Amino acid sequence: LFNSSKVKLVRHKDSRLEYRDVIKDRDKLIEYQKEQAKDIFKGVDYIISFIGLENSKALLFGFFRVNGVKKVKKDKYVYELDEIKEEWCNTFNDRVVIDWGKGALMWHQWYDISKNKSKEVIEILPKGYLGEFKGLTNFIIDFQELEKIIKNPDANRDWKTHLSSVNGIYMILDKKTGNQYIGSAYGKNGIWQRWSTYVKNKHGENKKLIELCNSSNNYHKNFQYTVLQSLPSNLSAEEVIKIENLYKEKFGSKAHGLNEN
Repeated sequence: LFNSSKVKLVRHKDSRLEYRDVIKDRDKLIEYQKEQAKDIFKGVDYIISFIGLENSKALLFGFFRVNGVKKVKKDKYVYELDEIKEEWCNTFNDRVVIDWGKGALMWHQWYDISKNKSKEVIEILPKGYLGEFKGLTNFIIDFQELEKIIKNPDANRDWKTHLSSVNGIYMILDKKTGNQYIGSAYGKNGIWQRWSTYVKNKHGENKKLIELCNSSNNYHKNFQYTVLQSLPSNLSAEEVIKIENLYKEKFGSKAHGLNEN
């Protein structure tokens, strides 16, 4: 595809280091890429885009065909970029991490395959990989991220191991309204098992969450999940529920939130 074409490699440096934060703004990043202050894609047939990670690492973002450009004003060029969505592209997008090299400040570079100057591939991430597990109370994930974890347990072994080994108190935040739901997980496979239910039916059989999900087909995408406190797996259901009720009082989630009782 690229042998006789003029190709540029592009590295968009993003200050957010975590892999999951880089990839979830994909549509926004594609639009951002189309607008440039200079005509940097002049004479280019294809661009291979990467997201800059820590140091000189770069994550493969996608392959794009340059179909034209419009000069909107003196310092604004808008390109028509069509993403190549063939199977081989999808296989490696969001998975291949390369070493961009010493010229990290040069964020766009000509790629000449005939000179055999390729970038070093550092790693190929598992398909469905979310990111490094930072600790039971050190993360906040949205529904799409939770779904990725639950549906790709082999790629996210650390997440499954930790979330299934403890009981705990968790919060679901409705980002649209700011309302909160406090819940607890106990028994076999702990938090992992409880959160798997949310991925399966979006609401976990909770009355007010059911009402919200019924109000819009995609309302569950407003939900954000976090663990407030991890608890030993040998605690009884009664002990866990007692701690859960204390959190409901602290956050006022019964009077002003999403808890029914």
